[in-house]
Amino acid sequence: MIIETRELFFTNSALKKALAWYQKVPNQSDLPLGVVTTVTPKPGGGLVVQIQQSGATKSRDIAFTASKTLALLLLFCRRQKIPIPRDASKDLASADDGVVLTIRGETPTSAPPH
Repeated sequence: MIIETRELFFTNSALKKALAWYQKVPNQSDLPLGVVTTVTPKPGGGLVVQIQQSGATKSRDIAFTASKTLALLLLFCRRQKIPIPRDASKDLASADDGVVLTIRGETPTSAPPH
């Protein structure tokens, strides 16, 4: 067995760009249009996104679960042409100024017959 582990660190700036891509997804209702002012990683891989909608006087906090965060990061990776294996396990963790996506893939091995 060959095991490959990769860690992708998404800075706060990259998270804002990922959220901007996610806002443009047709029929998504999680994130309204507006300016993302802050992104705060939460333990376990979730996010709290503060958004300022046009015409609104107050900004709004929107919580993303770890699974929603993973979905938007995978979309972002696809848009940035970063290959992510479908069958690999994926885990999120919060960091000081971003989120870490750990990707772990396993490849079975064989030997020639005797």
